[in-house]
Amino acid sequence: MEVHALKLSLTEQDLNDLLRKYLPAGQPIEDLSVRVSPKGLTVAGVYPLFINVHFETQWQLGLDRGQVTARLEHFKAMGVPGNIFKSAIVKMIEDLAGAEKWIRIQGDTLWIDIDGCIGKYAFTALTHLRRLDCQSGQIMLEGHAE
Repeated sequence: MEVHALKLSLTEQDLNDLLRKYLPAGQPIEDLSVRVSPKGLTVAGVYPLFINVHFETQWQLGLDRGQVTARLEHFKAMGVPGNIFKSAIVKMIEDLAGAEKWIRIQGDTLWIDIDGCIGKYAFTALTHLRRLDCQSGQIMLEGHAE
């Protein structure tokens, strides 16, 4: 299947529903939630270490050669910059990303192959993503025929 024209909006509710549906069972993060703003994606949750660590990450979203990129901009844990806890959270993200062929991580950036994701969970598709726009409460994606 090839998409010739695509205009897709993903709301915060859509993203949170997808997280609940597809996040692997047994992963340690609790109360995971996603918010979308013009600045990008905010992901927050609780990571149980020796104490419950409440964290919040801010991701800048973009497109590169048809793949969605998410670069970690800010990380706070327990309400303060979280350098102490950042390595534990980033390691958990690396482990989750490593289990999926359609996600790769390089430094503080995730590369997400939307076509690969759709192919794993639904059907083979070529979206030809050309535009990504973060708005309050939703992400707009556009694709065009090659």
